Amino acid sequence: MCFSAEASFAAGFALVPAGIYCLWSAAMKKPSFLGLAVVPLAFGIQQISEGFVWHALDQDDSEQMRGPALVYLFFALAFWPFWFPFLTAVMEPQLLRKWIFVVFSVLASVWFWVLFYPLAVGPESLLKIQSVHHSIQYDYPGLAVYTYIDRAPLRVLYFLTVALPPLLGSETWGRIPGLVLGASALLAVLVFDYAFVSVWCFFAAVMSIYCCVVFHRLPAPGTALDEPTKTHANAS
Repeated sequence: MCFSAEASFAAGFALVPAGIYCLWSAAMKKPSFLGLAVVPLAFGIQQISEGFVWHALDQDDSEQMRGPALVYLFFALAFWPFWFPFLTAVMEPQLLRKWIFVVFSVLASVWFWVLFYPLAVGPESLLKIQSVHHSIQYDYPGLAVYTYIDRAPLRVLYFLTVALPPLLGSETWGRIPGLVLGASALLAVLVFDYAFVSVWCFFAAVMSIYCCVVFHRLPAPGTALDEPTKTHANAS
């Protein structure tokens, strides 16, 4: 996340209990929503890891920096572009769309191999981390994928992988998160292009608080309001 170690830790430690609440609520009310309930908790862990990156930057300690940076980048580069299509597939009630999102999820796993895996197993010099305008810049220009695809179209593909599935699913729960993900990605590109990965993930983490609203409004099983999610989401 941008700004400071304190801001990253504060966001992370706020998101972790929010994620625990969402997991409990999903388990009690609608187990098929457990994938969505993971989102705030995972973003919390990601933001806490970047707090440690900030701390290592402040100490100018590259050895302490690499571990938490790889944790952060695992979520940013591999987990999120897979998880959003996957949870949409799990929650999708229409069989045809469900299988489309399953295929989408399998294809999205390629982000792990082309972006994150080379950073994890490659030389430390492949990943450059620095503070730029009060944000963290993760730079990895030496990745092999950039030999074939420029950064701009690759970033568009990444954005579409994350934001489109919630927007295209038949469950209307995903319309607001999808729109917020898209708008925040656009803002990050236009205003914070030098630190897109860090800043966009911060915006997305803030968005995940919306999940708490979703789970708070879910009706308890067996009540008169215990209807399909589409009805709930429309009401919200």
